Amino acid sequence: MTLALGTIALLVVLNIFGLIVSLRWDKHGVPAALYGQSARRKKGALRKRLPLIGLNLALLVVLTGPALWMISESFPLTRPDNLWLAVAQIAFIFVIDDVCFYWYHRTLHQVPNLYQRIHKIHHKAYAPVPIEYIYAHPLEWMMGTIGPVIAVSAILAWFGELNAWTFWIWGALRTLHELDIHSGVNGLIGHLVPFYGDMIHHDLHHARPNLGNYASTLRIWDIVYDTEIDRDNVRIRAESRS
Repeated sequence: MTLALGTIALLVVLNIFGLIVSLRWDKHGVPAALYGQSARRKKGALRKRLPLIGLNLALLVVLTGPALWMISESFPLTRPDNLWLAVAQIAFIFVIDDVCFYWYHRTLHQVPNLYQRIHKIHHKAYAPVPIEYIYAHPLEWMMGTIGPVIAVSAILAWFGELNAWTFWIWGALRTLHELDIHSGVNGLIGHLVPFYGDMIHHDLHHARPNLGNYASTLRIWDIVYDTEIDRDNVRIRAESRS
């Protein structure tokens, strides 16, 4: 039960934070010194998107809680004994999640019926604010759970357990990354982590959805499969439009 409640609390806190920031930026705009989107946002657009966002968050909580409760015995709540193992497991989940995300995301774009009926909803937020990471067809974010489920299942099959704190740290980092790449804010971490999928990478995808940038956390998949948009040839900074 603690695993489920802890995960739900984590999701609620991070998404409330994302919502507060989003409401402010939707009304007043992203601070000029931080702004880095390639398209200008229509102020006030978030309000009509909140019902779908709320539905998706409610479904996420309702479906995640019981699922984690049923397997909670495999997630010990003690502090991880091996820090490097915890780091490796977090990295493993990120990689598997990202590979799956790349391919199902690319498929949503390259199969016309899937794009029109499912993924196009998300791209209505062409210059998103953080909470719009989950402005999407419910089936889309549900497909996004495939990668983590595969990765966590593999860890449980190999080690027999996955520390709850390790799982929570991954979950927090994954949610914060989604909030970050939909924020419109030029970050610093992208310059520090090799192949990091930063806001500019994902924002170019929102501005030019049919050109590429299908990866999320790691740009490496777009580089390997030659689907990365050449950011050097795109004017992305707000000051370039002034």
